[in-house]
Amino acid sequence: MPAAWALGAADIGGAEEIQAVPGGLCAPGPPGGGRSNRSGRAPEYLGFVPAPVLPASSDERRKYQERMRKKFQLMRDKNHRPGEHELFQHRFTQLLMLQEYRDKQQKQHELLVQGWKHAEVLEDTGQLTEVSALFDPVQKTGTRPHTVVLQGAAGIGKTTLAIKVMLDWAEGKLYQERFDFVFYLTCRELNTLGDREMSFADLVASDWPGPHAPMREIMSQPERLLFIIDGLDELKFPCNEHRYDLCKDWKQQRPVPILLSSLLRKTLLPEASLLLTTRLTALGKFSPLLENPHHVEILGFSVEQRREYFCKFFRNEDLVEKAFSLLQCNPIVFTMCYVPLMNWIVCTCLKQQERGQDPIQALKTTTALYMCYIDSLTPNDHNFILQHLRGLCGLAAEGIWERKLLFEEEDLRRHDLEAADVSAFLDMNIFQKDSDCEKCYSFIHLSFQEFFAAMFYLMNTDKAGGKSPDSSIPDVKKLLEECKGHASSFVALVVQFLFGFLNAETARKLESKFRCRMSLEIKSKLLQWVQGVAKINYEEFIFSDTSLEDCCCLLYETQDADFVTQALFNIQEMELSPYNDYLILSAGFCIKHCPGIQRISLIIWGNWPDMVQGKRQRHPTEGKESYDNRRSSCTSDAPYGVWQDFFFVVKNNQNLKELQLLGAQFVCGFMDNLCVELRNSNSKLEKLSLENFNLTFSCYQGLISIPSLKSLHLCDISFEDDGKNLSCENVGEKNCQLETLSLTFYHLTSTCSQNFCFVISSTKSLKNLDVRGISSEEGGIKLLCKALENPNCKLETLSLACCHLTSTCSQYLFCCLSSNKSLKKLDLSQNSLDEEGIKLLCKALENPNCMLETLNLASCRLTSTCSQNLFCYLSSNKSLKNLDLSGNSLEEEGIKLLCKALGNPNCKLETLRLSKCALTAACLQDLLPVICSSQNLKTLDLSFNSFGGEGVKLLCNALEKQDCKLQKLNFSQKGLREDSEKALDDLKSRRSFLFLSKKYEDATLAFFDEDAEDTLYS
Repeated sequence: MPAAWALGAADIGGAEEIQAVPGGLCAPGPPGGGRSNRSGRAPEYLGFVPAPVLPASSDERRKYQERMRKKFQLMRDKNHRPGEHELFQHRFTQLLMLQEYRDKQQKQHELLVQGWKHAEVLEDTGQLTEVSALFDPVQKTGTRPHTVVLQGAAGIGKTTLAIKVMLDWAEGKLYQERFDFVFYLTCRELNTLGDREMSFADLVASDWPGPHAPMREIMSQPERLLFIIDGLDELKFPCNEHRYDLCKDWKQQRPVPILLSSLLRKTLLPEASLLLTTRLTALGKFSPLLENPHHVEILGFSVEQRREYFCKFFRNEDLVEKAFSLLQCNPIVFTMCYVPLMNWIVCTCLKQQERGQDPIQALKTTTALYMCYIDSLTPNDHNFILQHLRGLCGLAAEGIWERKLLFEEEDLRRHDLEAADVSAFLDMNIFQKDSDCEKCYSFIHLSFQEFFAAMFYLMNTDKAGGKSPDSSIPDVKKLLEECKGHASSFVALVVQFLFGFLNAETARKLESKFRCRMSLEIKSKLLQWVQGVAKINYEEFIFSDTSLEDCCCLLYETQDADFVTQALFNIQEMELSPYNDYLILSAGFCIKHCPGIQRISLIIWGNWPDMVQGKRQRHPTEGKESYDNRRSSCTSDAPYGVWQDFFFVVKNNQNLKELQLLGAQFVCGFMDNLCVELRNSNSKLEKLSLENFNLTFSCYQGLISIPSLKSLHLCDISFEDDGKNLSCENVGEKNCQLETLSLTFYHLTSTCSQNFCFVISSTKSLKNLDVRGISSEEGGIKLLCKALENPNCKLETLSLACCHLTSTCSQYLFCCLSSNKSLKKLDLSQNSLDEEGIKLLCKALENPNCMLETLNLASCRLTSTCSQNLFCYLSSNKSLKNLDLSGNSLEEEGIKLLCKALGNPNCKLETLRLSKCALTAACLQDLLPVICSSQNLKTLDLSFNSFGGEGVKLLCNALEKQDCKLQKLNFSQKGLREDSEKALDDLKSRRSFLFLSKKYEDATLAFFDEDAEDTLYS
């Protein structure tokens, strides 16, 4: 499997214990000499690798590699005691990496969602890559990238992956033929240098093992150099303000920001290669600076990799099985663990839980995860340095607003903290001293800083009314405004933690441990803010910068049913498109606690078959029975637990009238459970729409028999014969109210046909049947026609559009029409009907028993002979009121026959559609007298024909002189001249009927939706 390696949340150390992420900027060394020999990049772009640097530097290179190996080969886990270390490679866990940058919209369009569940899909598409291939020629262009951007969410493993590249090179495992020297820089440490002036040689020589680095030789072939720049999103100073003041000489003394900007912009050492890491949210800021960057997205852990992480963490098979089973039984935590950092937190919390407690309950939400960790490490002393904790929270909040992650002692003193005061936080492993930067401190991860920044708003309020005494830090109102104004705001996680603090158990721990309580004022502001965001999404039907999915995530964090109910009190409809598992979980929770919900539309991007079916590898010593039991109690039940919220809603919420589930693929058990809940409940659900599901026949028959259901729409369904059929008494039973059944775009086998037709003939309430797009054997159509002839069948509307009907199928169908008295609307569009078929159709329509009122023959490839037979029938038929012949080339002779039929007093047509029929101005000249004199014709569609300017003149003259009964006319045309457009506009202003001439798609929608007689095509 193509993969990278990651540690998740582990710190790296060397002989001198390095607790922070290393960058090697202890002290700048002496500058090197010599000039850069820039030989051009043409050979690289042709796929060639330049020759190595002169052998004279090989000893120096080995010494430098040994220095880097010693520095990076050891790690110190946050849970280790002082002095404890572990080999880096013993904790490596693979990471999935996807080539190319994809924004959120691209992910949705490509059905690629964040997280582990699409790892298999991505791997099948061949888009995954390996660390060793990062600088290989790009497949699309054949060129070698000189700038590679490793991007991903917080805690996804970007820094660890960068360190892995450095260590592998130092150990001689990676890029030996490509790069002679690799230098590692961290933006966190570059921040501490500020505007200090130095040469680029000074900057990169700080980790050199000797007193003098051979910079002349190193820089002589920049094509053989790789610079790793870790954490661009943490960069404090701007790099986009120096475009006119860049540095080209690696020996020149310049401020650090200019050196970095010059390197990124390829002004300094343009032939060198760059490996950059950044959060996704910072890409927009730095992308304009980079020259042809190659983006690689870190997706996180797959399911197997999560288990591998647990194995390496616990190193005891029994403990691994117990811990991982707990994790699998909680789908929420299991989903979040695609982020490596989350695995470390989960493992730490599970390991530290006391006996008798339910550890998984502490891991339900993101806030609970962090609260569990912090609570487990906080001393029980209630007098625990609370004044210092207040300062720490203020420091965190100030850093968030100022985009600062590394703090100096001056920053601590500003918040009444001294170096000695933070010792307890250092012991708790939530705060750390940076070994490479003296007198500098940081939180162990940005997300922990965001957690304590959220705590600041709880702790830093006075009794008078919640006003922060620290006026330099924006208040909660400004915090929420900042979050609402940006889809990827830098305060988003702070706000999420604030909502998490509303949880009763988390609030109890905050008060008992830290003596801080959520004020009623802040709770009220959070409620008003989320109500406003939800209202915008509901009423305006648009996605604001903070979408409804984001609201659900915030509300889910509270786990407070009453709060969620208040927030969504006025919401009656929810249309959600969750693109990862966590969004699905949060959406279900919110829907469950939205009592006024009447309509739910849920579009699931992608599929999660592995999660549903529990495809975990069975241990060789594990018996099949115990493995199956574990699956049923944990992994396979995880999504069932997710959908329990939806089942609860459809079973208990009597306000819910419509449920739509689209774009998901689930095993049949899901629908079986949903069917059971609907049949055995007081549900008032009236409309159910499902797309891309697997259904058993018994489940399908069960859905038909749901007492309250009036409309069932099934699209792209895979039917499975489970050998179970409901009895005749249950299918179509007396209390069944199903009136509309839609089964579209699926293959109708003979077995399907038997079950399907059995339901049609036995469901007396069924009035509308839509089976457009089905592919069927002739025997299937024959069975359908037999069902239509059944006395119990009361169908009024039938759609067989795009069904590839053969002449034999047409014969069965039209014979059935002769005896059916209930059918009033028939859609045969997009079927190739031959002359014999049209003859049979006309013969059926002439039968006195046939009461058809609406007929759709659009795009049926009607020949002139077909048209002649059809129009002869129109002359004598009194029942047909609506006819659609769009998309058929009727020609002038056909129009003459049509006009003759329309002029017959027996013809009662009220709606006629002739869109895209290749009609000319001559055809229009024949039509207009009939149209103007008709006493019945009310709706006419002549859009997209070849009338031209001459046709416009004919139309305007005819309608100006005569008074017709038309109520709606669609005359949308392409390529009209300005004078013709103006003539139509003038005509429209003077006529009383609805006249449409522009924006065909919008006009047609309004035109036909308002046509009450035409439900078949809306």
